[in-house]
Amino acid sequence: MLTENKFSKYLIYAIGEIVLVVIGILIALWINNWNNQRKADYQATDLLRNIKVDLVSDTLAFDKSIEFYKELIAEKKKLNSISEFEFIKLDSVINIMSSTYSLYDINITTFTKVTNLGITKLSKSDTLSNKIYSYYTKELKSFGEYINWEKERTTNEGNYWFSQNEFEFGGEFPKFQDSITSRQNFIKLITEPKGRNQILNDYYRKKRVLDKYLEMKNIASELIREIQIDLKTN
Repeated sequence: MLTENKFSKYLIYAIGEIVLVVIGILIALWINNWNNQRKADYQATDLLRNIKVDLVSDTLAFDKSIEFYKELIAEKKKLNSISEFEFIKLDSVINIMSSTYSLYDINITTFTKVTNLGITKLSKSDTLSNKIYSYYTKELKSFGEYINWEKERTTNEGNYWFSQNEFEFGGEFPKFQDSITSRQNFIKLITEPKGRNQILNDYYRKKRVLDKYLEMKNIASELIREIQIDLKTN
């Protein structure tokens, strides 16, 4: 009986030791997970701040392009409204017709770090995280398609105008075509259906590109606002 009592005590003691060890391991794991989660939260918050900085740089660049396109569209609208070109200075009209556009690549510096680190959530808010990922994936792709379309079409239209042999652009070098013939040929180029369509296509395309810049600025500005709220509340 004494032996059985001793065995029972040892068994209870052993079980108690095992329970204490298990509890110690669980506490250590909890502390480790808590530390890892805290580090992950700090990292996500830091990345979120940097995302905000990148978005601010985007909005500033969008503003410049928006102003550029507004002024260009206003000038092109004047050109499209002209019906008599006899008393218009050729230089001013040629400048309006010049192949010009604004290009901007969205700042993906921080988001590239996010993807390289394999982070899928930058905020406790799933809605905000999804909006950020949408901006740097779906919206970025759509914006890039618009910009590439604008660049390609504007370049093609510029090539069209400079390939016309009837009119001598000259530039910084002397012209060999007399001014009267030059004016007549130029007016013919911009009033015939093909030339007129080139000018109209350029005008309407730039209006669509302006709308895209405005849309991107609104999306970026809204993201900045939501990130600011998120950073204050977390």
